[in-house]
Amino acid sequence: MKKAIVVVTGVKLSRLKKEFTHGQHVTYLKYNEQTYKMNAAAGVVRQLANDYEIIASGYSTADAPILASTCGLPTNRFHATDLLYKDDVEVFAANIMKLKNELDLPVHLVHYGGASDTKTPLPNDSLLAHTWDLRAEALPDLVANNCVTLINLLQAMKRHDIFTGQSVTKVIFVTAAAAVRAKQMLGLDVAQKSAGHGLIRTVALDLTPENIFVTEIMPGSTDTGFFDNDYTLKTAVEVTKNLGYHPTAETYPLFTAEQIGDAAKYALNANCNVREVVLLPYGQFPHLGA
Repeated sequence: MKKAIVVVTGVKLSRLKKEFTHGQHVTYLKYNEQTYKMNAAAGVVRQLANDYEIIASGYSTADAPILASTCGLPTNRFHATDLLYKDDVEVFAANIMKLKNELDLPVHLVHYGGASDTKTPLPNDSLLAHTWDLRAEALPDLVANNCVTLINLLQAMKRHDIFTGQSVTKVIFVTAAAAVRAKQMLGLDVAQKSAGHGLIRTVALDLTPENIFVTEIMPGSTDTGFFDNDYTLKTAVEVTKNLGYHPTAETYPLFTAEQIGDAAKYALNANCNVREVVLLPYGQFPHLGA
């Protein structure tokens, strides 16, 4: 018997372009002679699948058979859902409630809104840009991915009475260390993650009286495909050197998506409210200058 149902949002896979295996073991997914990277949410699915029933939302139905083959997620548990649209979210919430009724298990949520998708073309196709060059028009999309998606889903789950009758509900929101740790050239990313960080702190205050306990996971840079962009990697290396570290493109320290999954598992398993978890790869940079 698995412990509970966990809703995981924002699941996304990307074709492998660069390998970052310096100093640690990295799992890349193999399917039909192709190799894929997991984003943070996919890493959560992989690490929780043995202990929890998973229902997930993501961006592409093409990811469903890959996740089934490599992470054990049944294809009918993966829903390509745009959480920015309330009608789509309503359908997804109905599917969550249906699964809860079938399995008679409590439901928890791990939300990852950080797809960094924007309709605005970005210089060098990268979130990293100097203040003089960044595209401010991209900010509404970036903030919406992190904030509107969360509120839409929480409210839909409330309307479907998914939290009713649960002695404890856990909501885990994956943001980034950028939410509280600014770096040069990272204004767009800091803005979107900081918006989510500020929102989730208020959400925690609002929901705790209903025994809905909120955790924020703030990981550092992670090998999810973001750094496969040559400009992004080169710029990240330069910015890190300005902080007093000396990585190269070959030795730039990155997390794996599975490490974020392990943090989510810890927060779910803990017999307490884990308020915040900050994770940084060895040698990346000090958190808040500590």
